[in-house]
Amino acid sequence: MLPVNKAKALLTILSQSKTLHHTQQVHAKVIIHGFEEEVVLGSSVTNAYIQSNRLDFATASFDRIPCWKRNRHSWNTILSGYSKSKSCNSHVLLLYNRMRRNCDGVDSFNLVFAIKACVSLGFLENGMLIHGLAIKYGMDKDAYVAPSLVEMYAQFGTMESAQKVFDEIPVRNSVLWGVLMKGYLKYSKDPQVFRLFYLMRDTGLVLDALTLICLVKACGNIFAGKEGKSVHGLSIRRRFIDQSGCLQASIIDMYVKCRLLDNARKIFETSVDRNVVMWTTLISGFAKCERAMKAFDLFRQMLGESILPNQCTLAALLISCSSLGSPRHGKSVHGYMIRNEIEMDAVNFTSFIDMYARCGNIQMARKVFDVMPERNVISWSSMINAYGINGLLEEALDCFDKMKSQNLFPNSVTFVSLLSACSHSGNVKEGWKQFESMTSDYGIAPEEEHYACMVDLLGRAGEIGEAKSFIDNMPVKPLASAWGALLNACRIHKEVDLAEEIAEKILSMEPDKSSVYVLLSNIYADAGMWEMVNCVRQKMGIKGYRKPMGLSATEVS
Repeated sequence: MLPVNKAKALLTILSQSKTLHHTQQVHAKVIIHGFEEEVVLGSSVTNAYIQSNRLDFATASFDRIPCWKRNRHSWNTILSGYSKSKSCNSHVLLLYNRMRRNCDGVDSFNLVFAIKACVSLGFLENGMLIHGLAIKYGMDKDAYVAPSLVEMYAQFGTMESAQKVFDEIPVRNSVLWGVLMKGYLKYSKDPQVFRLFYLMRDTGLVLDALTLICLVKACGNIFAGKEGKSVHGLSIRRRFIDQSGCLQASIIDMYVKCRLLDNARKIFETSVDRNVVMWTTLISGFAKCERAMKAFDLFRQMLGESILPNQCTLAALLISCSSLGSPRHGKSVHGYMIRNEIEMDAVNFTSFIDMYARCGNIQMARKVFDVMPERNVISWSSMINAYGINGLLEEALDCFDKMKSQNLFPNSVTFVSLLSACSHSGNVKEGWKQFESMTSDYGIAPEEEHYACMVDLLGRAGEIGEAKSFIDNMPVKPLASAWGALLNACRIHKEVDLAEEIAEKILSMEPDKSSVYVLLSNIYADAGMWEMVNCVRQKMGIKGYRKPMGLSATEVS
């Protein structure tokens, strides 16, 4: 057989190779016949090893091809192998730089490999250099390179650059539109997502599942339930809903965020592939909307279908335990995690601390805190808050001192916990001390929650005038939370006239805040002003608000 025919035969055998052992046998034949330095056979052997997930053998095969014989195809072969592994992105860039020194020009394949490596490594400047090279060789508008550039800039949050690249592409397919939408969505520029959707629709492009997923997520982020329903209907009409589990999960998540739980439950029940993410999303939604028993019912149903919960599922259940004030339910979740050897992360530990504290079992909260393998600022702040909501200010302050002794720097959440502890204990002097220390000693600028805590502290202590003066002299415009704290103080101390003034301010900022009407009605009732009570209730009826039924529960162990 002639050498050329032998080479062709070996190439054919290599293309049909299915196992590593078979590839090694053919490779041995290549070496025996002296073809290992030939670029075509060498590249084929390299590719065969890549398909067998042996990057070390692939590299050795590639290195046997002399530098002057390597072409773009051979370089792209080895680059593709390293690109498949997330841990090898630095090697991709090293190989790309070697290729640039030893091979003339670039093509769409090696440019895309290099761009994706820059994204994974967080190297924006390197990516911009590659973009410049793509422009130099006239490949910046290539069907493969352009989407990668848009995705790169979107990943780094430089949406102006992503939009500029996008605008210069002559032919844009639905994938490219989806990539740009995902970028805007990631950085919470949801109106831009809708703008792109309308532009895309006007161009006559056919929508795909990726575009609809972006739209659904945007609706969820801005709590646009009405628009979300429209997108849901569009996905049904275009028959994407039954083909994409990711789209179904996104729609469920959107309905949960918009607090449309019945809609979420309906699509969940019609879904064929109900995975742990879908279950967790729904359980979390019911838990956050204070429908705790429904969350536990769903959890039991989930276990009945042999779906194993993850850490997020159990964290959602703990929210339900806190709202129920039920240590029995909380202990059952805790016991389930221990029995099934589910590893707890910092979120789970913190959730258990909060749950036990809200159920009044501060000893158990402390036990959970003590067994944490690592404690960060969040976990310390949670323990401080646990003492605070149980009226144990001295213990909260002691916990704060111990946190600082561990060389942990308090953050804004820590001071919310401290100020809340002062408020629950009625210690105005300590509250002022911590509020001033936050800025003077730690350089933390007060935020909305800190101001609201101070108003609540002063109001609970009966210093209504000082609380009002504090709001009037705030360096930032007071929001509804601060006024709401003062309104609650007016209820406690029966300050009817001031309550009316504050209620008007809150409703001017949040006209649909039904809780203000309920609180104002209670203030009038406490003062025996029944005509005003009826007046407020009539306004509630006109707006379609209903006073929720008062419920209380005590769990007897």
